[in-house]
Amino acid sequence: MQRASDYAGWREAALELDRHQGADAWKLEDACDDYDWRLIRSRLRQIRQYRAEQQHRKLIHHLRQGLHWNLGNLGNTQLYTYTRVGTKKLVTDYLREVCEALEFIRDLPDSEFAYPEKLNFFQSVALSYGRSALMLSGGATLGLFHVGVVKALFRENLLPTVLSGSSAGSVVAATVGTRAPHEAEELLDPEKAYYHFWKVLPPKMMLLRRAVMDQNQLKRAIATNIRDLTFEEAHKLSGRIVNITVSPAGFNQAPKLLNHLTFPYLYVREAVLASCAVPVLFPPVMLMTKSEEGERTPYMPLLRWNDGSLKSDLPMLRLRRLHNVNHFIVSQTNPHVLPFVSRRDNDGRGLVNASRQAAYSTGRGLASGVLNFARANMPFAGLRQGLDTAAGLLDQDYRGNINIVPEVSLWRYANVTRNPSQESVVRFMLEGERATWSRMEMIRNQTVISQTLENCLIELESRPNRREGEAAETPAKKAKLRVVSRRD
Repeated sequence: MQRASDYAGWREAALELDRHQGADAWKLEDACDDYDWRLIRSRLRQIRQYRAEQQHRKLIHHLRQGLHWNLGNLGNTQLYTYTRVGTKKLVTDYLREVCEALEFIRDLPDSEFAYPEKLNFFQSVALSYGRSALMLSGGATLGLFHVGVVKALFRENLLPTVLSGSSAGSVVAATVGTRAPHEAEELLDPEKAYYHFWKVLPPKMMLLRRAVMDQNQLKRAIATNIRDLTFEEAHKLSGRIVNITVSPAGFNQAPKLLNHLTFPYLYVREAVLASCAVPVLFPPVMLMTKSEEGERTPYMPLLRWNDGSLKSDLPMLRLRRLHNVNHFIVSQTNPHVLPFVSRRDNDGRGLVNASRQAAYSTGRGLASGVLNFARANMPFAGLRQGLDTAAGLLDQDYRGNINIVPEVSLWRYANVTRNPSQESVVRFMLEGERATWSRMEMIRNQTVISQTLENCLIELESRPNRREGEAAETPAKKAKLRVVSRRD
């Protein structure tokens, strides 16, 4: 496992070690306290029975009102702590049967399940079930870890359609999101991208620009990796929903989530530049938009924006509302977060773990209360803004349903604001891949139904023999659920 250079090699070795240590016997037993195995077994039998007896209407009815995310606690990460690859055979059998049943319903002839009803069924189930998103945190040069995460998921066809990035994460998300799907593999080659983002300014220029780093160098790096498109154009080209967070540089403004729905005409490059503008290191940025005449013009020129991770590193609430996301895969590399985030998705049971979590929550709540009190009573605007930033960092939740985190080491912290060598780029990316491999089957199992629903909708909506006017029969309120990408 330690010598593996790709997921196939790692998985083969991990499966062999599971067999050697007797983990296969655990997989074959249905019973486990970590999920409702009786419910899952019962529903698996019902689906198989309806399909075997060709009771299509009962199967459709069964799935329509009983297919929900985390049914029977199937999303419990504890189910993946007993083995290195996979989980209970009952879980994988159930997921496979559901996906086959959905594809079976999709392929039913119109005489048995009329096209408008079928389309409405898949739209309704997809809306009810929800979808997954990959969220890439800030982290400066440590963000190269994200490239390995994206590469591992892309090669297994598990990269979600919805991507979110802040600061360094915005560079990776936008790099993938401004290319057609078939171009993504090339961008994940460490020799095909440009990673020199840092250049220290001379002391005189630091005073003049009120920044430590040269923003022009950052602009060049962003321009090399990211195509000059608006969010709307990027969405149409890549089929992916790219979300970038920016924080206000002044008062009386809330952090923004930029994407093709909220700000379709904004240019992605300036959005990424703003999201990477760490205070002190870089000056705040003015966003640019495409006018109705197609010209590049300032967007609200009185406003400036900076590092997205300051206020909204992982914008879960907004993604829930805008894109129907209820499952979050998080790649976390923020230097100030890593020491406090466990590399395990589930910290386990027991008094010690419970006590540690309680102490952490209590300390965090106390610190947040002190900062909020000081911020409310601080008479100096400059200091109040600093306290506001500190409170914003402390109040955020930095974990998702599945968390992919690098190891903490002095080498990583020494390279946070340093241009990486080619050797370091390869090392960062391989660490991201390896950290993803151990969670690959959990990601696969927790996203397979939503991916199947998405693919079924793509196929249905692209059928050339759809009769004109049938789409209009679908209720207008379901139109938001149109799937926006086709995966190879």
